[in-house]
Amino acid sequence: MQEKKRNIQKLVTNIECSLNWGNSSEWSSYDFEKLSELILDNTKTSISSNTLKRVWGRIAYSSTPSEVTLNALAQFLGYEDFRGFLITSKEELVPIKFKKESKAGERSFWPLFGAKPSVIFVSGAIFMLIVIIAMSYKFSSEEVDPNNFYLTSKKVTKGLPNSVIFEYRADKAPVGAKVEIQQSWDVSKRQEVSITDSLATSIYYHPGFFKSKLVVDDQIVKEHNILIPSDGWSASTERAGRPLYFDKSDILGDSAVSVSKKLLLKNGIDANLYGVKVSYRLVESFDGLRLDDLNFSVTIKNDVNGGQNVCQNTFIILLLEGQAISIPLSKLGCMSELELWFFDRTISGKNWDMSKFGVDFNEWVTVDFVSKNNNMSISVNGQEAINLPLSGKINKFYGFTFSFEGTGSIKALNLSNSKRTYLDLDYSKSVQPD
Repeated sequence: MQEKKRNIQKLVTNIECSLNWGNSSEWSSYDFEKLSELILDNTKTSISSNTLKRVWGRIAYSSTPSEVTLNALAQFLGYEDFRGFLITSKEELVPIKFKKESKAGERSFWPLFGAKPSVIFVSGAIFMLIVIIAMSYKFSSEEVDPNNFYLTSKKVTKGLPNSVIFEYRADKAPVGAKVEIQQSWDVSKRQEVSITDSLATSIYYHPGFFKSKLVVDDQIVKEHNILIPSDGWSASTERAGRPLYFDKSDILGDSAVSVSKKLLLKNGIDANLYGVKVSYRLVESFDGLRLDDLNFSVTIKNDVNGGQNVCQNTFIILLLEGQAISIPLSKLGCMSELELWFFDRTISGKNWDMSKFGVDFNEWVTVDFVSKNNNMSISVNGQEAINLPLSGKINKFYGFTFSFEGTGSIKALNLSNSKRTYLDLDYSKSVQPD
């Protein structure tokens, strides 16, 4: 059992190194959600963020992970399965045998090291080569001046998916340096580019605000903002690791924005199965709208109650410049698993009373968000659920993501600040979106 735990820890450590997201003890719920999505994209196996937290020791759990979970994590690293990871990564240490005396006719050993002179020479040469490489790498890293680099972009079309053409300059990078363009905060979305070229392309499957990066030997030298607007409502789910988009005409009903269970079945997806998730996105520039003066009210419902969707987990995500706020909802009995993401802070139902975020989705649920006077307040069905200081945050606002386990509906949405109203959508009155 102890050996298996050590092997699991080795697997976890390898994943952390490949992601390069920093110390996992500082990962937020958002990071585990993104890792869950990355594993699904790469292995076609769905592992919930809570399961990942158990593997990483962030949630108390007495048992070891299942074989399915371990195999998926190993496949995420490129191995066939967990057994393949163990075989490939196993390190066998061969002890050096020191010889005290030399007998006639035998080659002499150096007493100091217990090795033949030729071995010492080769080992020394290898050591010096490593030192030279390390010193040259350090020197080249210190030579990288961000002012010598350039990064900008342009979108090729409207709608989704959307390819972006990056224009960059990296000819001042050190000889042999690795130059990459990173789509967003996600380091797994890096692609290597040529030092001598000046154009590269990348594809974005969902609308949102992204901070792309030009990276030289893992050093970020330039950043560039990219806004992929949704052009009204965008609704999608995942099938075989790729997004499945729904036509606006199919989701805009007489009384709500909705991807119905019937529409999912038409596309071969059972909303009652574990891992099915439908997301609605509404993204645009919203000129002048910032977090320090922002109000919104939304009325929603999770439409799947039963099957494997026992908690009806639902998330309202505010897309901000460089960061996000995620507001969770679920059945009251599942409130212990809820987590609210507030920039780099995670507020967990494990040590915070999240009961006011527990709701009855048999009825419509209204969530109100108000930020002003350096303070943020969230209310659910007219009752304040949480109140937090903004600590001077004035990030620009770019839109929403509404994510439903199973599927869900949006009946009304109002967005404003103290100066103007940006959105006032009420589908119960048959108002259609812009």
